[in-house]
Amino acid sequence: VENFGLNASYQLIDMKTGRPVLSDATFARVSYDIPGQEQRFARSRALRDSENRAAKVIADAIQARLASYFVAKT
Repeated sequence: VENFGLNASYQLIDMKTGRPVLSDATFARVSYDIPGQEQRFARSRALRDSENRAAKVIADAIQARLASYFVAKT
């Protein structure tokens, strides 16, 4: 088993003033299994799948944070 981590920082910028109205950061940690040596490309595919899963977690976290901002303005 191996782990993959992804960190993201983002800002929401007010288009009129050019100032950031929201700055935040999020992260995702996922694990993936590596089958035996007999499967040549399994490790590469498992890593790519874990990258996609981590990116989905990050995207969902950013979407939830932005939704919270637009509802509560905080």
